[in-house]
Amino acid sequence: MTAPADLEFLATLTAVWGFPSGTTITRAEQGTNNQTFMLRQGSLRFVLRVNQTQSAAQIGAEHRILQRLRHAGLPFQVPEPVAAPSGDTVLETAAGPATVCRWIPGVRPDLTGQTALERFGRAAGLLGDEMLGMPPEDGLGDWRVNPLAHPAVPHVGALCRQLRAAEISAERVARLDAVAHRVGQEWPAGGGALPTQVIHGDLAASNVLVDEDTGEVSGLLDFEFAGVGFLVQDMMAALFYSGALETRDWQTRTAAFLRGYASVRPLDAAEADALPRLLLARAVGSALSRAGRWLNGKAQLGEVADRIRKLEDTTHWLDANGGKLRSLAAAGGHG
Repeated sequence: MTAPADLEFLATLTAVWGFPSGTTITRAEQGTNNQTFMLRQGSLRFVLRVNQTQSAAQIGAEHRILQRLRHAGLPFQVPEPVAAPSGDTVLETAAGPATVCRWIPGVRPDLTGQTALERFGRAAGLLGDEMLGMPPEDGLGDWRVNPLAHPAVPHVGALCRQLRAAEISAERVARLDAVAHRVGQEWPAGGGALPTQVIHGDLAASNVLVDEDTGEVSGLLDFEFAGVGFLVQDMMAALFYSGALETRDWQTRTAAFLRGYASVRPLDAAEADALPRLLLARAVGSALSRAGRWLNGKAQLGEVADRIRKLEDTTHWLDANGGKLRSLAAAGGHG
């Protein structure tokens, strides 16, 4: 996909949206899957995104989800798409579908403290509770499918051979192959007992904003991967990317996150039991997703190696602590 690299392209695009010529345009610091820019018009700020992962139809489905959430009375904001003069909230461009949303104030959360983790967990619970019963939109993905089924990686064995040819170590490639095989065998088991609904799909800490003064969650971002999935997958992703599992006091920090989540909706027995399996599947899926981007020329080999290292760490950690995590999750963080 061609990236919109020049200001002339951006100025033309913002003019189509009705922004005046004095609108300032700066590239956003965050964002790896899309081209993202900050727009400033006087005291007003907006976010322009040129999408490299979705079709216009998929973005339209995302926007309908956001519209429902904005009227749900949540204590935090979600993106608000801005319509062009044509009435459309998605415009096709040569570089990909483009959208504009109003800027949401806030800063990235510092999740080293228990209070911040508990707030993050509660926000994840509130979002899941509000999305309960939301009708699936046409074009949404399905997070229930086998995580090994990646469009850019049709066969893990072939990927492993390509990684070896690119001089990733034989030991590391063998680990990826072995864990992927394990996940492929474990994935179908038990899925039918897990509550299913529309989920966010990428509830990482990087997609969370908090109030700079109070630390309360002020916004949840980037619903581009929203789809039908197991409800516990959003909670699992939030925990996985929070960093809570990566410290010596992981039980204390994880308990704080789980208490926040359980204050809205406690996990049931099947969800608590599935948590280690889903965490491992997420780590494999993350490695394969980055490998797919590398195969398509959109990521560096070092990024793939980093994801495989993360997968190795997650595997070792779950082998040692998976049982404790299940018990803590079943107790809602009060173990």
